[in-house]
Amino acid sequence: MANLLVIEGDETLRGQLKERLSSEGHAVDAVENSEQARKAANVRTPEVLISDQKLGESEVDFLAQLSKDRKLARVPVILLVNPGEMGTALSAYQCDIFAVIKKPIDLDYLVLQTETVVRQTTRQKQSRRRERSELRSQIMRLEREMRSTTLDLTDAAQNFITMLATPPSPKGVRIDVHYNPSGGFIGGDFYDFFWLDSRRLCTVVGDVSGHGIQAAVIQSMARKVISIGMRINNGDLRAGLKFANDELADDIPNGKFVAALVCVLDVEDGSWRHARCGIPHPVFVSPDGSREDVLTAGVALGLRRTSDWANAIEVYEAKLAPESRVVMFTDGIIECIQDDGEEFDYRGIHKVLERAKLDDNVPELIRQAAHSGHRAVDDVLIISINREAALPETAQSLGALNAVEEDDFTTFET
Repeated sequence: MANLLVIEGDETLRGQLKERLSSEGHAVDAVENSEQARKAANVRTPEVLISDQKLGESEVDFLAQLSKDRKLARVPVILLVNPGEMGTALSAYQCDIFAVIKKPIDLDYLVLQTETVVRQTTRQKQSRRRERSELRSQIMRLEREMRSTTLDLTDAAQNFITMLATPPSPKGVRIDVHYNPSGGFIGGDFYDFFWLDSRRLCTVVGDVSGHGIQAAVIQSMARKVISIGMRINNGDLRAGLKFANDELADDIPNGKFVAALVCVLDVEDGSWRHARCGIPHPVFVSPDGSREDVLTAGVALGLRRTSDWANAIEVYEAKLAPESRVVMFTDGIIECIQDDGEEFDYRGIHKVLERAKLDDNVPELIRQAAHSGHRAVDDVLIISINREAALPETAQSLGALNAVEEDDFTTFET
């Protein structure tokens, strides 16, 4: 029934114990000292240990060492004790003592105690096996769920990438974009390009508070409501942004917000208007290379819905001359820590713009200068819009905008 190890210094008693326990169907190893016990345990691991408390005047070394042996530490012990030593029996060892039996040994009682501990040990082993089996099942289920979640996230990330707008290429205007979410594919920064009509291009640069899946969901919503708001209000920045704010304030979690910069460029005459809502201000570069940081007032979207919300929005208007440039970005690039421990900041942006040529990919130059690929801890988004040269007279038609098709813009009626 069970593997038993008996340690008994008295040869006669040792023989009696082995004979009686073997007759009950147990496999019994009976030894006279600790050294023999160690050898026997290495050959066949005991399920129950029956041991004398002392061998002569010395306590049994094997019992004292049980708790230090990982394989034997949980083996239950039935301790055989001489009369007068019952008081010290339980305090002498740190092993798992199941019962203490006083000598002379009542063999029937010993058999009963042995059967009891064997049944208890068997139940414990069965319970541990069930627990291990259930744990393995749970782990396998979690692994399947994680694999499924990973596949879902991968699909979501790929869909997220395909949902981002492709920069248009109207004649005489160059648009460059660098976008690198800190999470790999999914992030809170976003951008969008859409046509209000045949000559007015709307560009959106946005940043949702937080990171990960929730930020990606909110930014997807923000991108859509800003687009709808601008279209149904025919490019009116205050009205379009108020629409977006009202929609977001009703739907996104409390405390979350969307910072954004929305601009409208007339690609034919260079007329420019933008409004900034809680996002870093853009940098304008004139044809002569001079730079201007344009600060305007504005409140982030989604924090509150009030009738006078749009009154806090300041709209900036300018005329982009040929060979001028506007650079827009989120805070991930300016907060990128450099070798000297300082942030890249606007100083880094300005240094890049000092040496940039008209046909350079400015977002890429900024990324390289900031080493944002391994230093940025936030999403990084940079957009540069150039008016490359004066548009020819013949360009004053829809056909001259070679990147604009009829489906590129939609008219909404309020």
